[in-house]
Amino acid sequence: MKNKNSGKELKPKSQPKKLPRSVRAPLAQSHAEALDAMGERLDMMLPEVMARIAAVEHVLIEKKVCVHEDLLRARQFIDEQESF
Repeated sequence: MKNKNSGKELKPKSQPKKLPRSVRAPLAQSHAEALDAMGERLDMMLPEVMARIAAVEHVLIEKKVCVHEDLLRARQFIDEQESF
């Protein structure tokens, strides 16, 4: 059985075209703007998320699901995991 490509030359794959510098620069700027916008949104959301976590912790203690020391140990565990 003959190989289909045995008599044919293999063409090299074409390299992706490089964009001229003038086209690449605005892309970097748009990425920076997107990151700045995302940072602003996170800055607005973070206090709300922290307030909700505090409310859940309050309810857990109020309903006697756990005690304050349990929450402190949980926070300590998270801090230890983040340090790795």
